[in-house]
Amino acid sequence: MRKSNFFHFVLHLADENQAPIEVERGIFKDFHDFYANGQEYRNGLVYTLNCLFRDGTRKEQELCVRLIDSSTKQLIPYEGTCKNPDFRRVLLTHELICSRCLEHRSCGNKNDTPSDPVIIDRYVYITHVHKQIGIVKRIQNSKQRTH
Repeated sequence: MRKSNFFHFVLHLADENQAPIEVERGIFKDFHDFYANGQEYRNGLVYTLNCLFRDGTRKEQELCVRLIDSSTKQLIPYEGTCKNPDFRRVLLTHELICSRCLEHRSCGNKNDTPSDPVIIDRYVYITHVHKQIGIVKRIQNSKQRTH
């Protein structure tokens, strides 16, 4: 697995008044799999965030991250052919695909591609996710057809 298959994203969280929400801690909780309209969507990662609001209130929040097609705004279903059920997902974490991590051995990439969010400062949240190559090629091809 090449590191270039991973991507990260940055979120600035705000409340309904646009006041920043401080993220004190975050952990990867689970994958989000569900069925809708007869289609299996194995497309989602769930994170638990410990948030501090401007008024001093602390609250644990769940955040679900999903990959959508930018041209259709539709959720991307898993359409691959992998035999391993753990890999039949649109989004994966490093620990799931790394043989060293699966064997609970030391892994140099774990620091570069953690499953848990990395809090850069109090208001920024980053995570590293692996995208399935076949899924992304299908999305890129649909973008090329629409231009």
